Amino acid sequence: MISISTFTTKTVSNIVFKEIEETKLRDFTARVSRTATLDGGSVITHSGVVDSDRILDIRAQLTEDQADDLQAIFESETLVFLSCRWGLFYGAIDILKISDGDLQLKFLVKDKLND
Repeated sequence: MISISTFTTKTVSNIVFKEIEETKLRDFTARVSRTATLDGGSVITHSGVVDSDRILDIRAQLTEDQADDLQAIFESETLVFLSCRWGLFYGAIDILKISDGDLQLKFLVKDKLND
């Protein structure tokens, strides 16, 4: 289950829905860089893995009311809470696509709130 909530209380402040298999909640990107050296080799620097580099790629089936509510949140809110089995995240909805109840949502994580 996934819940998207707003900071402010408006007509729509919370939506709960069940994600489908294609959802990617465990994808991580490391802060890694590679620099070429003059001797033909390279230096690799690994600066860790942080939640703020994550993009949650969510797929779900929504009812028409859920789709309307989610679109209202997307259009009116900058930052929202997203709760799922991997934690509570604070961030922004980057992409929202809804077609015949099929949801594709990309959520940019600013911070994970419950470590």
